[in-house]
This record gives sequence, structure tokens and C-alpha cells, in this order.
Amino acid sequence: MAQVPLNHFTRVSTTLDTTLTQVYSAPVDTAAIMLTILASNTTGNTQTITIGISGNGGPNVPVKPYFNIVKSFNIPANDVTNIAIGKIVLENYDALFANATALSSVDLTLSDRKSVV
Repeated sequence: MAQVPLNHFTRVSTTLDTTLTQVYSAPVDTAAIMLTILASNTTGNTQTITIGISGNGGPNVPVKPYFNIVKSFNIPANDVTNIAIGKIVLENYDALFANATALSSVDLTLSDRKSVV
């Protein structure tokens, strides 16, 4: 009998740093579909974020270069925005990178779906 793939949902939360840092990586031999990327400004000032995708673990990898999803995107004070309006597919080893202009000013919550056999 054939194995039926099961949906596996995960959530990752982190507070952004001021340097572009890996916040999520697609699992080995699995693609992940990013369902939401919520960025929450926890301060009383507008904060700016950058979020992008790279293959094979870094923004400087020449095989699969780094691409911004949003760059210098402003989030109003004490507000939240969903960066992933549509679905974003991360292939095997692709990673999501993010940073904010001020330390500990933006919380990021990601949710994804993977098919597991």
C-alpha cells in the first residue's frame, strides 16, 4: 500500500537582531511552504525590517543567491504586519534571513507546512 503524505505544521518565533541573521531553514529533503511571516513592532517608534531568502545557508552563497522579500520595510509603532501575503516556498536547505534597525524591537513569528511521508 502506498504511503500517504501527512501535513506537518510548525511555528518558529524569534526577536530580530540588527544584523541579517538566519531565522529559519527548510528541513533536509523537504520543501516548506511559508504560510505567514508576522512581524510585530514592540516599541513606540516606527521600526524598519529586511527579510530575504537564500539557498544553502547564507546570503553570500553564489549557487543560490540571496533575494529580499522586503527591504527597509517600515512597521508603525506597536503594530504588526504579515509579510507573506502569498505563499513562499523554501526548497531543500533554503533559509530565511531577517533583521531590524533596532535591537529587540521586532518579534517575528513564522508558520509553515511540510508534507511528511
